[in-house]
Amino acid sequence: MYLTSSKTAEDWKRERKALAASSDELLWRQAFTDFFWGRVQSRYLDPIKKLKDHDNYDGYGFSIMTLLCSLIEFLESSYQGKKYRYCKDRDLQENEYNKSKQCFVEFLTTRKPFSDKFTADEALEFYSSIRCGLLHEASTKNGWKIWAKSDSGEDIISQQAKTVYRDDFELAVKAYIKAYGNKLTQDKRLQEAFIRKFDALCE
Repeated sequence: MYLTSSKTAEDWKRERKALAASSDELLWRQAFTDFFWGRVQSRYLDPIKKLKDHDNYDGYGFSIMTLLCSLIEFLESSYQGKKYRYCKDRDLQENEYNKSKQCFVEFLTTRKPFSDKFTADEALEFYSSIRCGLLHEASTKNGWKIWAKSDSGEDIISQQAKTVYRDDFELAVKAYIKAYGNKLTQDKRLQEAFIRKFDALCE
């Protein structure tokens, strides 16, 4: 089973033991590059790039934002070291979650640069009108629009205009991933969560 375009579950199992016993920054930087960045790039960012390379602004923004919304849940669940399981609350085990909404809203309201742009209510609106609309019906809801980019290139979203800027949003995701990678090399709790997440992916 491939975790990235080149790394398999067996590769992870071989490298896991060294990671679990080490706080070496170079080792963790390599793990981030090989497994986390490798997975994000091959499963999300490369497909987005291919869509943008052929974009005629006639619906591609829906596909791009759908991929970005899916990526957000992966980023937050990796940060927490949790895996998704479809079950009732009473059946949840440790380090599992069953509500995508909570995971999604936590990311938008607690992880920079998104936390600078979203209140809890605004994150819920984004989840409901954009994320759920796109994933369930290939359409935004409640008057929301998807545009390519803002004038500043940094706006991510305009609550007043009910517009999400997909290219700005992607750049913000990449900024978060870079900061996460830097933090991962030094933060023991984040390293433990990283191991739990990739263990779960290999189940």
